[in-house]
Amino acid sequence: MEYLKFIIFLIASECLLGIFYYFITPKSIRKRQIIDYKSLLKGFVERMFLLISLIHDYPHALTLFGTLKLATRLKRDSEGDKVKESLYNDFYLFGNFISITVAILYSYLFHKMIH
Repeated sequence: MEYLKFIIFLIASECLLGIFYYFITPKSIRKRQIIDYKSLLKGFVERMFLLISLIHDYPHALTLFGTLKLATRLKRDSEGDKVKESLYNDFYLFGNFISITVAILYSYLFHKMIH
């Protein structure tokens, strides 16, 4: 029963995070005026990976996560809009911190609710 409560909590908080994500995303980064479900799904998968890793006492996954995120951001400097790229990078970093913080919070709550 406690597992079910925790899963319901996860679903509800992920929905709230999606709404929060939509409102904090700068309009210059948004491609459309609707919610980007692909980004929400990627964020959810990231947080679940971190949650499962932390629940099973594998904090090393945070290092792997950071490495993978860094690798996805490495690219050649383009001659495009540097201000927009800088804003995107700042937003990307901020989003990663939120994801990690939420995953750690989920792990903490899991241990409090289940154990």
